[in-house]
Amino acid sequence: MTKYFKLPLLLIFLATSVILKAQIETTILNTNVKDDINTVPFFTNRELVVNPDNTFTFKNSSTKQTNTLYFCNYNYDNDSISLNLRAINFEDKYPTQKVKHNIMYDIYEYNRLQRGIKNFYIVVGGYGKTFDRQINYYMQRLKQSYGDSLFHKASISVFAWGTEDKAYRYYHALKVSKRGAADFAIFQHMLDEFMSDTAYWGTHPKDITISILFSSMANEMFRSYIVEREKQNIPLVKTYNSVIFVGSVAPRDVFEEGEPFHNLDQMVDTVRLIVNSKDVLLKMSSVAHLKNRIGNKGPKDPDKLPDFVSVSNIKGIITKDDMKRMGHDYVLTNPVVQDALLEMAERNIESKN
Repeated sequence: MTKYFKLPLLLIFLATSVILKAQIETTILNTNVKDDINTVPFFTNRELVVNPDNTFTFKNSSTKQTNTLYFCNYNYDNDSISLNLRAINFEDKYPTQKVKHNIMYDIYEYNRLQRGIKNFYIVVGGYGKTFDRQINYYMQRLKQSYGDSLFHKASISVFAWGTEDKAYRYYHALKVSKRGAADFAIFQHMLDEFMSDTAYWGTHPKDITISILFSSMANEMFRSYIVEREKQNIPLVKTYNSVIFVGSVAPRDVFEEGEPFHNLDQMVDTVRLIVNSKDVLLKMSSVAHLKNRIGNKGPKDPDKLPDFVSVSNIKGIITKDDMKRMGHDYVLTNPVVQDALLEMAERNIESKN
């Protein structure tokens, strides 16, 4: 169980006690974000819980859209959390205005300029995960699977979005994904703004790589985000070097012309789609919704895939351990997948060196 942390109530809720003008209001909660190498960053849209003893934690079970992101650090040695910044979107639409304090600059300057880290990885998990499983349990498993060496050479972050629910309520997942997409939009806007700041990059080295992995229902969350962003006429910004889709519940034609991911190269250099026809959970989802999923059936027409998309079919390496409890968490369970991802990460690190 994640340990609680203390912060003054006045500091937490200061931003809500004044007249709000900006689309996104940020509150700095901790100016000393330079923790030791055993601390990893994460961000979450879960509700903050105030305990009777004035300590804080995050709601373990939550499927709400909060319009809020908390940027935090998790120390996997002593299982503790520190809170760095809160960002709130006070409008119903996706953010487009400049953020007063964009924490992306702090993350870059600490990791790149002070620690020399040039590779940044973001993991977005799937549906049915409690906060505890998304953070302390997941972080510990990531560390065990990929080792201290990678953690000390790269920045690995997790988006602990509120998707925890009972398995029989899986049909609510699409609605939950849209809620999560609205909160993810806060993070993506801050990253877009940071990466497109030409004045800043004129005086700072832009020799970093940023990769993001979407697992299971996070794929639908990201698809919902792209659809809504297009509806609001917000152009895509090149922010990622690579995107990996694992256990994707997205439709099979999602990369075809006119579909949400067809122009994804405006945001990312390369896309890797991981396909597994043995995926029981995706098969059940296909039956329940009468829609085939690209994560187990593959693209509808591989010949229509854009050049920036590559497909890896991992059916031959999947084991029984990978499918326990109908799971498809290959990133943490399959050693071959782990070796491939680790090799990719090491190549990125070496290329920057």
